[in-house]
Amino acid sequence: MIGALPMVALAPLDYRYALDAARTLFAPHATPLIRCNVAELDPEVSQRFAQASASIAYGVLWIEPLAASWRVELKDCADQLSTGSPLVVIASQPLARLVPERRTWGGAPLGMQLTGVNQLRRAMRDAGLSIESRHGIHSAASIALSQISHQAARLGRPEIGDRLHFAARLRYRAQGPLAALATVGLLVGRK
Repeated sequence: MIGALPMVALAPLDYRYALDAARTLFAPHATPLIRCNVAELDPEVSQRFAQASASIAYGVLWIEPLAASWRVELKDCADQLSTGSPLVVIASQPLARLVPERRTWGGAPLGMQLTGVNQLRRAMRDAGLSIESRHGIHSAASIALSQISHQAARLGRPEIGDRLHFAARLRYRAQGPLAALATVGLLVGRK
């Protein structure tokens, strides 16, 4: 149940939003198979998803593909999908280095490499998956507007700071090619 974790145990907002968005991509009562390569996100994942058994799973949620093993994991995920089932990938991207909590997590995520998510997209197509959409959570535009908003407020112009703050919120999600310029990527494929 969402809200069960104490504030100090919550994952960064970017990742919580990505998990919430991923939840909406599965049928209302569907339970996906979950592959989470980041132990720090396990409590958040457990709040939002029940773990499926292979016989009743509808789709796969793959969190943080790792650079060393992503090809094997992708083949595994594609093999577990039935026709029409979604593969939803949540991956840190290079801008995630700006998230202080992310810097302390272990592993070498594929998405943190400059072309990591693009390599994954090509491999997903090669594995017989169609790419439905790509989203970026906490976009570069949102980050920049938020920083300018703080500066405007510090310089005694809170009315400008407020407007920029709300403009930043409206640009929190990016889609298509601009999704690469966000801290967290959400990639949706379907078999």
